[in-house]
Amino acid sequence: MISTIFGTLQRHAIRWSRPLLMAGGLCLLVACGGGGGGGALTEITDPNPILENASKDLAPFYPGKAIFLKPTYSIGSGKITWSNKCAGTGELSFSGSGTLVQDNPLCDTDYTLTVTYQDPSKVTPSNLTKTATLTITITPVAVPPVTLDQSQNTLTTGRSDHASVRLPDGRVMVSGGTDGTAVLKSVEVFDPSTEKWATATDMKTARRGHTMTLLQDNKVLVTGGFDGKAALATAEIYDPSANTWTATLGPMALSHRFHTATLMPDGKVLIAGGVAGPLLTADPKVTEIYTPSTSLFTAGPSLQEARQGHTANLLSNNKVVFIGNSGDNSAAGKTLTYNAATPASSTWASTAIASNVRYNHTATVLDTAQTKLIVIGGGVAPNTVEIYDSAADTWTAAPSMSTARSLHTSTLLLNGKVLVVGGYDGKQSLTSIEIYDPSSNSWSTDAKVLNSARAMHTSTRMNNGDVLIVGSYFQTSGTIQKITEIWRH
Repeated sequence: MISTIFGTLQRHAIRWSRPLLMAGGLCLLVACGGGGGGGALTEITDPNPILENASKDLAPFYPGKAIFLKPTYSIGSGKITWSNKCAGTGELSFSGSGTLVQDNPLCDTDYTLTVTYQDPSKVTPSNLTKTATLTITITPVAVPPVTLDQSQNTLTTGRSDHASVRLPDGRVMVSGGTDGTAVLKSVEVFDPSTEKWATATDMKTARRGHTMTLLQDNKVLVTGGFDGKAALATAEIYDPSANTWTATLGPMALSHRFHTATLMPDGKVLIAGGVAGPLLTADPKVTEIYTPSTSLFTAGPSLQEARQGHTANLLSNNKVVFIGNSGDNSAAGKTLTYNAATPASSTWASTAIASNVRYNHTATVLDTAQTKLIVIGGGVAPNTVEIYDSAADTWTAAPSMSTARSLHTSTLLLNGKVLVVGGYDGKQSLTSIEIYDPSSNSWSTDAKVLNSARAMHTSTRMNNGDVLIVGSYFQTSGTIQKITEIWRH
């Protein structure tokens, strides 16, 4: 079915079915008196199906732009089918009445909500159907967008709030996250040579909002996260050569979620910020240092302010630049000078401060000398861009993106440009892509767009320069994308 849908000119967000509950689907008999007189059937309410365009205020709609449909009905189970003027047909699955369904039509499309419910006039099970229709009109553009390539098979499980890392052999590993129902401990690995996914050994603990760090010994450190009930203080090590997970000898002193993990030149890992706990009295400014040779965590330098949803990037001369905080939006950029001999005595520099406070932004090191950092988008100032020069200790405003973005990804390409993919503009997830060119200090909109709008995803550059894009946005409802995409360099 996937090949049929994506073989047409239409590119649709694939929605994978979950069991739909019948809300009052079977009628009940009224209790009968003795003597055999037949009881009357209870009347059943009309399902009253309605299919709305929940994104109508975002019109006009251009080819490939995300739209959101809202199906509502009082009883029964529903499905949404579509047909368009591009000669395409298909079905969008969803989790029930009132949930939003996302699609990305390339031409005028007719949508039909069909509700199946129990016939109230029949004692034995017998179904009736009722429909509602909606037409979305697409405004043509002179040059239709070119969509990204899809990998040849899909993830076993759709993921959001997961972590991704490139392994030493060039494969890309993704772990944990949520499938929209449960927190995951499953792991999958993408092989660029075949462009296919394979399952790996599960983590010992289900996690979302965790970190994965490739260590100098080619193993992978996973720290913290959330298991669906509480933030985690546990950590574990993945050995790609043996496909095994091993718990670290000691846990972290505090649980951490939405923290950062930065590999330092001495091979240790700086764990900082996040939602710290488990006690409410836990100091959110505490950091921890993981030492691979002992497999233990020790105290690190204290943050000057609490941070979560931030970024931490290693620059030259053992400098770590911290940007942002999703807790109260107040944490400006600060630079830590790491002391490898005694990490707990590392010092905070009196550096220039970024113009904007941010959260759910990206920060990407621009040069091999590790002296320049580009900070892009995020809450408060979602289309602005700034560049930090550690050698000069200056922040400089760069040209803004054409689109406001948070929960996007930024990836340094082999040619030195920065690929910015998807994100959330405050109203919807995005399919668009922009590229920053440091040589000209300018932005361009890529002709390629995502097949499915994405935010809270991951983008990992592979050894050949292509970028693997995994996952999609999830807060409290919706369906998470299983299909992965590849941006070709």
